[in-house]
Amino acid sequence: MKLPRVLFSRIFPGLTIALLAVPLWAQAAKPVMTGQGQEVRTTSSVPQELDGQLVYQFLLAEMALQRDHPELARDLYLKLAQVTHDPRVDRRAVEVSLYSHDEPAAIEAIGLWLRDNPHSSNAREVLAAVMLSQAQMPDVSGVWEKLLADDKQDRLNDFRNLDLVLAQHPDHEGALALAKKLAEPYPDMAESHYLVGTQALAAKKLALALEESRTALEIRPDWESAALLEGEVLQKQGHRNEARDFYQGFLKKNPGARDVQLYFARYLVENKDYAAAREQFDQLLKGAPKNPDLTLAVGLLTLQLKDYSQATVLFKKALELGYHDPNVVRLYLGESYEEQKKWDEAGQWYGAVTEGDQYMVARIREANMWARQNQLDKGLALLDSIPANTPEQRDQKILARESMLSDAGQYQAAFDTLTSALKATPDDTDLLYERAIVADKLGHMDVLEHDLRRVIALKPQNAQAYNALGYSLADHSLRLNEAKGLIHKALMLSPEDPSIIDSLGWVQFRMGDLTKSVETLQQAYTLQDDPEIAAHLGEAQWVSGDQAAARKTWEGGLKTDPENETLKATVSRYLH
Repeated sequence: MKLPRVLFSRIFPGLTIALLAVPLWAQAAKPVMTGQGQEVRTTSSVPQELDGQLVYQFLLAEMALQRDHPELARDLYLKLAQVTHDPRVDRRAVEVSLYSHDEPAAIEAIGLWLRDNPHSSNAREVLAAVMLSQAQMPDVSGVWEKLLADDKQDRLNDFRNLDLVLAQHPDHEGALALAKKLAEPYPDMAESHYLVGTQALAAKKLALALEESRTALEIRPDWESAALLEGEVLQKQGHRNEARDFYQGFLKKNPGARDVQLYFARYLVENKDYAAAREQFDQLLKGAPKNPDLTLAVGLLTLQLKDYSQATVLFKKALELGYHDPNVVRLYLGESYEEQKKWDEAGQWYGAVTEGDQYMVARIREANMWARQNQLDKGLALLDSIPANTPEQRDQKILARESMLSDAGQYQAAFDTLTSALKATPDDTDLLYERAIVADKLGHMDVLEHDLRRVIALKPQNAQAYNALGYSLADHSLRLNEAKGLIHKALMLSPEDPSIIDSLGWVQFRMGDLTKSVETLQQAYTLQDDPEIAAHLGEAQWVSGDQAAARKTWEGGLKTDPENETLKATVSRYLH
């Protein structure tokens, strides 16, 4: 991959073909950069004195550029860089090599540049840019090996900077090979093992990544970056409990490790352990009580735990602390008041969202809120008043109207809404999918099957379309082998989706395989305590003869959602 012209001009602005204003050979010693960016002189390598041959080569190189012979200029400048020991000549050799799209020559010239000015931040930036400009990892090991060997004072930062560069490179195998080679001479440095570990993770060599992260922690037991790497690898390996134990153990030894604590809190949220996550965020908030981001995070977890009044307090505090997107906070305030059945306050906060990405969401939530309070006309009127300036917003309004009508039991009106919208955009997969779901409520299996097959034709990777069609066939005891095949296809596309696993358990139940059905439905219910999954699992348990387990499952589902129609109907069939 050639270095893009835009990147070249950014690295070397103002590239000209003029001779350098100051004679390069007139210096008594080479320049190097101090930490303050000022040049000082060192006598470690004396530049070549001027002679007729050098003057001739300089003139010839520049004339070659003027006459559009960059390859000749490149070769001449590389030779000059090798003998002059002047960083400006080295830099010029890099410029000309890149101009001629010769990355190997540029890498050689950068090595000379770093030889003569090992602290040059410009040389390092150019080296990183050249590495990133190629699809495959270039052979830069020699340059980096010398840089690391010579740069004893700043070697730690060199490893860290190298990690940042390699993390952006698409050739993960090449990056890992380079990391191994560069780290080998430094077995006692935590940073060298961390570099190999991060590149092994990117290359999906999880066992190696775990080994290197643990070695890094043995050398620096309190290093948060290495701890985060080990935790991530354990999660990638599927060892959730081991990851949890590791985070807890590290935090016990290092209670001030804020980055690890924040990552652990997010891990707990991802695994839906909201109570434990809130404890971690509460501890973080104690250390930074005026942090609006942490305040909002604790508020969201508090909302998830259904402590709505406390969530309201935290959201208002986040607003007072100046959270960067106040409309997001106002939206959550509306939701927390809605959950407390304080409709007017909820409406006020939803109404306070006046712009941005949250505006449409807030208006639709408010409209839905009124519709659920048996004020459907008020909700629909509010929905109609929302401007729709894009096709996406138009679809949002249509789907919101359909949802409100369906929730009110007006399935035919919902069906007609979608049918009318599809006349304008007949291949809108979202509208087709939703019409199929409503068609099922009306008993229009022909429409359901037509619409879902059309979605599959338009989006063959849409797992939910395969799942919905397979589930509907199974639920009506139609073409069960075909239904099972459709659900298996959905699982191939989305293997950990609890709704699809539930569908598989349900088709197994319909086919009479009760043992497998209970096992599959239990797996789905473990992943998501959804009331409809509870309905299916309880029915399979009951028919299998385990009525006590069925009662327990149904009771748990009703506790989660006492108004779920599917669950209520199932319980009624067997217990009344």
